[in-house]
Amino acid sequence: MSPLPQLMFLIAILVCAGSSNMVFVKARLFSRLSRPMDGGVVLRDGKRLFGDNKTWKGFFGMIVLTAVWLAAAGWVASKFPAIDRLSLIEFDDLSFPYNTWFYGALWGLAYVLAELPNSFIKRRINIPPGKNAKGLKGFMFLVMDQADSVIGCVLVLPLFAHITWLDGIVLVALGSAAHYFANLLLFAVRLKNQPG
Repeated sequence: MSPLPQLMFLIAILVCAGSSNMVFVKARLFSRLSRPMDGGVVLRDGKRLFGDNKTWKGFFGMIVLTAVWLAAAGWVASKFPAIDRLSLIEFDDLSFPYNTWFYGALWGLAYVLAELPNSFIKRRINIPPGKNAKGLKGFMFLVMDQADSVIGCVLVLPLFAHITWLDGIVLVALGSAAHYFANLLLFAVRLKNQPG
């Protein structure tokens, strides 16, 4: 397994991207993109495809902002050898900065696409957007809400970073925990409607 600081460096990039995307989603910029991705489509079961919380603004925002944060990490790594040694991403191999933007966007795309099945399932079992159920079902979805995007990111990470399967498992666990605590902080500053 890779050293913990190297894994946390990857997680920090995603936490920064996700948190800045939440700020972007709440800002008044590009308000036309605040429309639901499903266009209000109601399926045969009488329920929405994804719901109001999955917007084009959040979708594109995460893609762009993950690219920005990965490029920023690459720039910092190029200036500070200690940071470069900390990274499991060989930024020189990515022809920094050009491919760094591409892989960052791909990483962000994996993040948002991995969230959609969870939203689809929650609508089918009557969990409203931005809410959670109670009891065991609520706990399971609380865990999945944190893990889904991290799993998506870990699946594409081998395309541009040197990780092992054990690194991937640890990244999912640590990334899900980091996601949860970031959500608590965003809730505390009123950028999210519910904790976790």
